[in-house]
Amino acid sequence: MERMVMDTAKSFVDWVKLSPRYLLPICIFTGFVVFAPPNVLSFFGLTEFVSTYRAYFGSAFLLSAALVASSACIAFYGWLKRKHRERATREYRHRRLRQLTEDEKAILRGYIEDQTRTQNLSMSDGRVGQLVREKILIRSSSLGTFADFFAFNIQPWAWEYLNEHPELLNLSEAAPEDIDEDSC
Repeated sequence: MERMVMDTAKSFVDWVKLSPRYLLPICIFTGFVVFAPPNVLSFFGLTEFVSTYRAYFGSAFLLSAALVASSACIAFYGWLKRKHRERATREYRHRRLRQLTEDEKAILRGYIEDQTRTQNLSMSDGRVGQLVREKILIRSSSLGTFADFFAFNIQPWAWEYLNEHPELLNLSEAAPEDIDEDSC
């Protein structure tokens, strides 16, 4: 007897663990059986069967509906949490780009001024390392050119934001060595 109770409990727990894609059809079927009018049930030959086991179908419907609803709530909560995390990450990244040091601006200025997504930068440069750690830059090649220079790409989100807000890099304030003598 104890073994039978354990097996029943185990099968119930396994049933509760079913994915919503399996629970939803069970919910729909049991809901149909419980709420369908007798003439529809007789069309399928289920009238006597349903009248005998209606309590079981009703219980299965309530349980599967509750499990489907809880799965939907959990999925919605996960979606909200993911959206909140994405928004917080985006806000942090944009705030970080608004707080660049002059040295970091000089590095990123090369990407935006030259409209290139790749630059060869020194891997031993701490500024580059910091920009990589903060996921503003990414090393795009494991092969260097000379010394310790490697290709670094600017992340798409940083590229878009800096192109939309070039004032963050002081692009309008060209350094004296950047001014071409012929333009004077």
